[in-house]
Amino acid sequence: MTTLLDRRPGHVPTGFSLRYTLGGGREPGLGWVEEQMVLVYTRGWAPQDFTFPLVVCIGAPDAPALVGTSEDHARPLDLGVAGVTAVYHDGIVTARLQDNDFAGTAWRQGGVHSVTARSDSGTFAVRGPRDLPAEELVAVLLSLSPGS
Repeated sequence: MTTLLDRRPGHVPTGFSLRYTLGGGREPGLGWVEEQMVLVYTRGWAPQDFTFPLVVCIGAPDAPALVGTSEDHARPLDLGVAGVTAVYHDGIVTARLQDNDFAGTAWRQGGVHSVTARSDSGTFAVRGPRDLPAEELVAVLLSLSPGS
């Protein structure tokens, strides 16, 4: 029997390959907590392929929110799975600079979007490039069996 952090997606969009995995909060996934696994998939090995990768995050039910998401921009999403709540984010929170100094944060759309689901078994998030349809993000997330 596999543990929560051993789960891997049964569906990955065509053209994406797993490049690396990180556990223990060493990657900005579900906050920076130790109990999580972050899997990074890209379309290739060129530097631009790592600019907007497909990122899959798996964590405990009480894990923090996916880094770069905001409750203000969350849209509820019905995955059709009992006991699972989900939200969609069409963008990401980024640092805003003024005269090369940090000047707060800003909501940016166009580069990435994400889906996050929570259940009694865990927290699951998938972030991908905006040219990847939201239905693909949902398919990856559902392949992690968030309701069990």
